[in-house]
Amino acid sequence: ESLARAMGVSDAIIGLTVIAIGTSTPELFTAIISTFRGERDIAIGNLIGSSTYNLTLILGVPVLVSGGSGPIDPSLLRIDLPLMVAVCLLCIPLFLTGRRLSKLEGGVMVACYLAYFTALVLTQG
Repeated sequence: ESLARAMGVSDAIIGLTVIAIGTSTPELFTAIISTFRGERDIAIGNLIGSSTYNLTLILGVPVLVSGGSGPIDPSLLRIDLPLMVAVCLLCIPLFLTGRRLSKLEGGVMVACYLAYFTALVLTQG
């Protein structure tokens, strides 16, 4: 984080990417390993549990401890939050099609993240 700040990277990019990737890497490896072992229920439970935990406890406790949140960058509310909701809604059909995702669908998800990351760096970096 301090290296990214020293390089002039905005707080939004640090929070939306660097910290998010760092904290999500264990879940990624758990999902990959359990999928290779044929234990997909563990992979899904790990991802849903981690997301729920991060969105509730990790977001809520600092707000409670500090007595409220600080100012929120309007672009996060105008762009990133609606985008996150849209991606969640777009995933619903993927999850309902036979309860399996194809390599193409996985590739599209990765490509969408890379496009988002690139746009974030180009617009806010």
